[in-house]
Amino acid sequence: MELVDPEFTGLFTPSDEGEYRVLAFSPAVRPTQGRPATPAMTLNQYQSFEAGRVLLGGLLEMEEAYDVTMGNYLELEETVLRLSALELAQRRRDDHFDTARRSCHRALANLLSASRAFQDHSQRLASSIGGSENDSDLNAIKTGFSRAYDGALGYRFMSALRNHAQHYGVSVSGVAHMRAATGSSPESERHHVTVTPYLLLSELRMNGKFKTSVLDETDAMAREGSNGETIIPIIPMAREYIAGLSSVMAAIRRLYADRETAALNMLYSAFYHYSGWFTKGAPVGMHVASASAKDGPATYFGADAHFKTLKLRDVNVELDLLTGTDIRQ
Repeated sequence: MELVDPEFTGLFTPSDEGEYRVLAFSPAVRPTQGRPATPAMTLNQYQSFEAGRVLLGGLLEMEEAYDVTMGNYLELEETVLRLSALELAQRRRDDHFDTARRSCHRALANLLSASRAFQDHSQRLASSIGGSENDSDLNAIKTGFSRAYDGALGYRFMSALRNHAQHYGVSVSGVAHMRAATGSSPESERHHVTVTPYLLLSELRMNGKFKTSVLDETDAMAREGSNGETIIPIIPMAREYIAGLSSVMAAIRRLYADRETAALNMLYSAFYHYSGWFTKGAPVGMHVASASAKDGPATYFGADAHFKTLKLRDVNVELDLLTGTDIRQ
């Protein structure tokens, strides 16, 4: 399909001479009469495409790091749901409680590790993919994390727990199982199963480096366990934490949206001017090499990373309703 949209066609002007050559296109296109087989690209154009390549690739890396965090969060939720189903349908084995605790511990530890990697990785990328705007991008992302931290106790608690886990390890203290019946008569009676992985507040206080202000806040909303101890249910905290990370990811997407669009438009415009063809809504790319080094390596400038990014965004939407949503059957 030929491109006629001036939004794209006016962005790029081919040059008859340049320090680089376009060796091939992806997808491959038939040679068009009047167009050179290996068109030229100037140094400035090459540098512009290189900046776009770094930006689009970095945004994909951020989405992948966030996707790993989301995957580990879902594993934690799925672990609790699986334990609920076992409580519903099977008699507990002798080692059930210890096995349940270890399963929740593993899922929680993975979530804390992945979320730390996402926070570190996104800030490292912000300092390298935006060119002249690196410093302001990094400050904006740091502000986003700070805003999420200030906005929810669950986020503050999980952040402190993550730091605690790095030095002391993190162990789910236990998993509470409860059956309850509702209804005014045997005919209307319904049984409910509740599975609650928790941490003991007393165990966290044993770590003198655990942020005291966060523990004091947590103490105010903690509840009494079956043996009279003060427990902190993990799932509500984890949901507030993930909701906060989701808001940070949404802000990151908005931060780079205009530059992401500009990089893509420039790429599509160049592809059209060089090849005479354009496929809307599909990845395109060019293999470019130095004109002075015939056997030198080629660099690929393409939209492939962007389409992978879009797939992750379609799945990992902003979770602004997560903390106000419960699971029912």
